[in-house]
Amino acid sequence: MSSFVTEPRVELIGKPIIEIDGVMRFLNEHDYDWSEFTDKLESMISLGDDDGEWLVEFAGRMCYQSWPKCGEKSKGRKHEDHVKHLIEVGHGAAIEHSTYTFAIWDVSRSLTHELVRHRIASYSQLSQRYVDSSSVRFIVPPAMQELEKIDPDAYRAWIEHCERSRQLYEELTAKLSDMYGDTESKLERRKKARQAARSVLPNATETKIIVTMNARAVRHLIELRANPAADVEIRKLAVKICRILQDKAPLFAHGLGIVKLQDGTEGVESKYKRV
Repeated sequence: MSSFVTEPRVELIGKPIIEIDGVMRFLNEHDYDWSEFTDKLESMISLGDDDGEWLVEFAGRMCYQSWPKCGEKSKGRKHEDHVKHLIEVGHGAAIEHSTYTFAIWDVSRSLTHELVRHRIASYSQLSQRYVDSSSVRFIVPPAMQELEKIDPDAYRAWIEHCERSRQLYEELTAKLSDMYGDTESKLERRKKARQAARSVLPNATETKIIVTMNARAVRHLIELRANPAADVEIRKLAVKICRILQDKAPLFAHGLGIVKLQDGTEGVESKYKRV
């Protein structure tokens, strides 16, 4: 019997780490005094969750050499204001230096077809050629969840269609494996069978994917996919990614606000678009 899920899942699994020794060698060689940075380091080995934001400030200051010389008064904006200002004026290139890696699962293949259109990213997705789909799960689209309330028979027909497609996949995989029985490599035989049998699986088939994006691309993803006009499934994912950004790198979420939409779902409004 097939399993069905309704909510996308996402976890942050990778984020920037500043190489502090390298930063200090650069500052010392140029006689720069980045006191706000060095003061924070006095009691810390790493900047923790803030590494990516400090890295972006470093990149922004590099453009204008805006560090004071040793012995001079501190000049320019404070750390938080500096990063926020980069977003406010649309200096998006600077925030590209921080990258974040997400593990995403309990999403449909139709969602990942949209997700991978965001080209400024790196993707590693579950392979249906190498991974057996006999126990695959299916994602129930939000509209189908609503349909269940008003037309249970139509919803049941959709459930049965998914189950039949999974059963047919199993049957075809077995028959195709027999057909390729002369193939010496067991792995190759399975791959050939699965890559043909997967053609019967619907877009609702669950998949898993690793996504690495820079902070600018993450903001762009949120702005486009948490928009009210976006598909509800990917909008839910984008809102969850926005929450992660607000928690782990709040300066990069500057101007992004989660709002309740008329249909009861959530979206994100952006004060500073096209950063």
